Amino acid sequence: MKHPWLKSMKNLWFQRGAYVTKKTREYLTSDFDPKTVKKIAVIRHAALGDQVISRPFLVEARRFFPNAKITLVGISNYQYALPKDLVDYVHIMPGKELKESSNFKNKFANIKDLGEQDIIFDLASTNRSCWMTFLTKAKIKVGFPYKSFLRGTLYNLCVYRSDFQAEVETMLDMLRILGHNPPRRLDFAYPDNKLLCEKEEPFILYFNGASQVIKVLSKEKMRDLLEQSITQLPNIKHIYLEGKNDFEKGDYLKDLSQTSANFTIQPCLPLDELVSLVARSSLLVAPDTGVRNIGISTHTPTVGIFFSTVPFRYTPRYEDHHIVMRPDAKTPSTEDIVLAIKTAL
Repeated sequence: MKHPWLKSMKNLWFQRGAYVTKKTREYLTSDFDPKTVKKIAVIRHAALGDQVISRPFLVEARRFFPNAKITLVGISNYQYALPKDLVDYVHIMPGKELKESSNFKNKFANIKDLGEQDIIFDLASTNRSCWMTFLTKAKIKVGFPYKSFLRGTLYNLCVYRSDFQAEVETMLDMLRILGHNPPRRLDFAYPDNKLLCEKEEPFILYFNGASQVIKVLSKEKMRDLLEQSITQLPNIKHIYLEGKNDFEKGDYLKDLSQTSANFTIQPCLPLDELVSLVARSSLLVAPDTGVRNIGISTHTPTVGIFFSTVPFRYTPRYEDHHIVMRPDAKTPSTEDIVLAIKTAL
């Protein structure tokens, strides 16, 4: 018979990287067994990029809790790329666009409809996710709260976020602290670049869109980058990906597609076609954006251009993901970006 303290060391041996209440620690070191967990709720309120990088968490949660039904709790205004294929149920909370039509009574009823859970994982840390966590009964409530007073009040088990660790790894820490050991090369349950890229003629994808305009390069900067890349890498095909927003279109680059044989503009694609194209590419060049996270989720090498958001929180270190940045957080030079592209290739 194994002593309880052995299990405690395996699951809960940490100093400063996490927080757990005394009652929850006692439960985890005595009665907790992942095989007996029946119901799990995973809250994720986020746009495209944050949705795709939550996929390894769901894959590993399925492996660690083989007998559990997993409910993904999303929000109505962020359903694009919601990883419904990896869960058993989806519960949608009303978002900002339903603010006027959804009163307090309806919001409360929506929360109660989720029902009691064995474990709640809050991967959102928003006001809505906090209310969902607070009003839903569960043995374990896990989160990475930004506010310290939520540790031990709202959540009885916490992991801490760092600007120097990829967010996907922070999410997986929630499973590690319970005793799971995810693989180093994460499984996103998406097409794998390593299996597809070698079958294709080499090509680079460029994307210059994001949820916020402040994250993207100016049109002048993007054009200069493409012109230099096309000139310095003449034997590789260069493809500019358009997004759905007006500022993500490539009209200002049409003359390049007419004068350069190795440059084309790809109109906005449905998600499944976009994932497939990214998985087959040799390299993806983009700012901090959802499309770059698709590159990460398909194990496609990326060059991330950072100047408005912290870079390391969104950059796994187990694969070839390059960062172009300046210490003063200003926009990197075109020369630096092209050098990074050459290095990545």
